[in-house]
Amino acid sequence: MSETKSKRPDLEMFKLSCRLLEMRRRELLAAEWKRNPCGLLRGQFFNLMLIRFILPCNLGKIMELTGLTSAGASLFVDKLVQRGFLNRTDNPEDRRNVRIDVTSKGQEFLSGVESRINEYITSYFDTCSEEEIREIARGTDIICRKIR
Repeated sequence: MSETKSKRPDLEMFKLSCRLLEMRRRELLAAEWKRNPCGLLRGQFFNLMLIRFILPCNLGKIMELTGLTSAGASLFVDKLVQRGFLNRTDNPEDRRNVRIDVTSKGQEFLSGVESRINEYITSYFDTCSEEEIREIARGTDIICRKIR
């Protein structure tokens, strides 16, 4: 038994829930990519889903979040600019820093995906009682505060 596990057995269910949520998130995104004729390669789609919450941002933030190299992140952004999902604009305050933002086409696409993700997540709780929903909400509130 690991030292961490023996010190905090009360966190085992939380760790399991994190792993299950990550697995289900990946499954959902894979299914969404297959069902959506958006023309993006799988890696492009997954990276777009990663960066959607930090837009607008710069290339450095995209590299940090996706793990792509400078060249890889630049190519990723270029491809999504060509497909009309992202805009790349110069930062007037720092010419070396490029601002990357979502286009209206990209926002419409992401809104559709987000809506389907929310429906899927909500379906997990269809059979929960009101008290269970309140308990989940209380626990989730604590988790979100700690993670932030």
